[in-house]
Amino acid sequence: MDDWALPGFTEMGSLGEGGFGRVVLARHDESAQVVAIKYLYTRFAADPRRLAEFRHEAQVLSRVSGPHIARLHQFVETPQGAAIIMEAVHGISLKEILGRQEKLEPEAALAILKGSLLGLAGAHAAGTVHRDYKPANVLVTREGQSKLVDFGIAVLAGQAGVAAGTPAYMAPEQWAGGIATPATDVYAATCVFFQCVAGHKPYEAEQTEVLRTLHEYAPIPFGEVPEPVRDLIARGMAKDVAQRPSGAAEFVAELESSARKAYGEDWERNGWHWLAKGAGVLVALSPLALLGAGTAAAPVIAGGAAGGVAATTGGGIALGLKVTAAIAAVTAAAVGTVVVVNSGDDPAPPSTTTLAAMKVDLLTRTEKLNGFDYNGKYVRISGLKDKAVEERVNKALMAPIDEWLTSVWAPGNPPEKEPDGDIPHMSTTAEVLRQDDKLLSVVYERSVDTVQLGNHGSYDVRTLVIDLSGGDVISTAHLFDDVEGNAERMLKLENTFYASAKPGECLAEPPSRPEHLPARSMSGPNAEDRSIVQAAPATSGMVFYVSAYVLGYAMACSPTTVTVPYDRLVDLLSPQVKQLLGGTSAQRTKEADVGAFTLTTPETWKLLSSATPERQLVTADQCTGPQCANVLFSDNSRVDPATPAYEPGKPYNRSTGPRPCPSLGASAETQGSPVLQMKELRPIGTKKAAYEEWRLTCSGGGTVTQRVWFLPKTQLVIVDEWNTPGLDKILEEARWQ
Repeated sequence: MDDWALPGFTEMGSLGEGGFGRVVLARHDESAQVVAIKYLYTRFAADPRRLAEFRHEAQVLSRVSGPHIARLHQFVETPQGAAIIMEAVHGISLKEILGRQEKLEPEAALAILKGSLLGLAGAHAAGTVHRDYKPANVLVTREGQSKLVDFGIAVLAGQAGVAAGTPAYMAPEQWAGGIATPATDVYAATCVFFQCVAGHKPYEAEQTEVLRTLHEYAPIPFGEVPEPVRDLIARGMAKDVAQRPSGAAEFVAELESSARKAYGEDWERNGWHWLAKGAGVLVALSPLALLGAGTAAAPVIAGGAAGGVAATTGGGIALGLKVTAAIAAVTAAAVGTVVVVNSGDDPAPPSTTTLAAMKVDLLTRTEKLNGFDYNGKYVRISGLKDKAVEERVNKALMAPIDEWLTSVWAPGNPPEKEPDGDIPHMSTTAEVLRQDDKLLSVVYERSVDTVQLGNHGSYDVRTLVIDLSGGDVISTAHLFDDVEGNAERMLKLENTFYASAKPGECLAEPPSRPEHLPARSMSGPNAEDRSIVQAAPATSGMVFYVSAYVLGYAMACSPTTVTVPYDRLVDLLSPQVKQLLGGTSAQRTKEADVGAFTLTTPETWKLLSSATPERQLVTADQCTGPQCANVLFSDNSRVDPATPAYEPGKPYNRSTGPRPCPSLGASAETQGSPVLQMKELRPIGTKKAAYEEWRLTCSGGGTVTQRVWFLPKTQLVIVDEWNTPGLDKILEEARWQ
């Protein structure tokens, strides 16, 4: 049934229906405030994909705020269904205005554009790209204000997505499912502005593919708009992202400057005055006005999520509206956790070194709690054949986050406010150290932005090692054989730390007052206390996190990190872990001399010699063909006609023709349509390399993630197209010659 409704609210009327939800006007029984409630159809409540999309929209709304953005009160999830409770606005959509008036005076269009751009600027400041700016998602109020609504397909800035949006307003990069940036929204907003002043959309075609071609290649028709705003149109609709304003805030500044120059200092007041003449009648006929409410909601967007609903004009329910006892009794607690994907949803390129179909994602979880909030990373897997095991693994991967959220401050003992009046902010980072078909190891680090816990009280680290055969967590103590509780073997383990420490690390120098690890250093006194020693397997060795103050080091060294090669631990590892690591030979490491530095790699990896500037470090055991997973090391100083130099700022390709796609098992296919996903500095040993991450589409339709490290002084280029597990850690531990 799709007539499920939240207890504690009295419905006042329907605001319409969309593809997978309906929007109603309702009065909150306790406060008598009018709200708009967006319901997910009951038939979709058991559909994980639909439910995740609905949660995603609520999460985005919780992150963005401001007078020009629809505001979230609550996201509620029950066995019957899910609902988003939002504020309501006394107003109508720009779509309705254009349906009655077709064309607006430039000052009026500029005034509407400014308000909605400020809404976009608020979203961009929160790291969110709307991706569906269109007339139906811009509300105009009778008070002379425009607001942005409907974040149903919004994504994080820098995230790739499918080609989603409204075709008439989609930027060229959006058609290809490229990286979403604030400039993507600027393009759509400019298209809408063009429509307002020209009386028609910038490009029109019956066939979608024709419309795509026009957006990608057709000249910008700025000659069809008044001369004073042509520069704005030309800038905002530039085909090249780099030639547009970087975001809505920058575009607003340009808009105001152009408007003042062309229409005088009173341009905005005049625009709203002109608009009020034509829009006033429409506002009076808006759904909420007809229902006798003091506020009104946006119309519904046909064919999509049930429409944009927006903000009260004053005196509304406080942010974070509490669910009434009646609701709680029926639904248990309203869901307060929302999840978004941090990076593109495309699966990682298949690798011959990872036999399982498992996909590992780094996700973001945000939550508002009693007295503090949380925004951090965690790891989630998918693709295991045994879904019961997959569920156990994901529950274990979430457990450290859940524990921190309830143990740092107990629910009944919230923190005080900070001296500046702010609340504490908790965050986490997550790193996958090793992943294959048998084992997954992850390290979480937690920090809290607060003065109430002290430097070390606000920091914690947890390692998590999971046997993927059954989803069982392997504690640090059980990684080793008869070490925990055995003083002699604990001392032997301790000595491997000193032997493996590298120059500059805390353990490389003797402490001021030498001590030894207690015999029981791997088990905390209770579940909330971290142990003195934690460990997790990585590709090149076992990574230890040690509370070094126990050994006599300064507190600044706690925890310190040291990676011990497996060959130093053979006699200490448990039989279970030896088997999971692939037997004794797989645990051993060897050095690979790549010229400028030496890497410590698993023994099965092979560095192949070559007469060309490129050398392959093959990471697949017993593999010699062109499909072998490998890391490429290239000497950029060696150039000839067949191998032109690699150019930073472009994908790696040292050939005169297109680069093939062997990492997809398709050597006959070629790479193209490059999209830069990340650009930063990353460590290689004690030095920093320029790092770029590219998303490339192969001629067969699959995608490759190409990771490139470049060291200008040595002219060494490192390329990974196989998502090689543990490679980052191996490069960080490189030893320069």
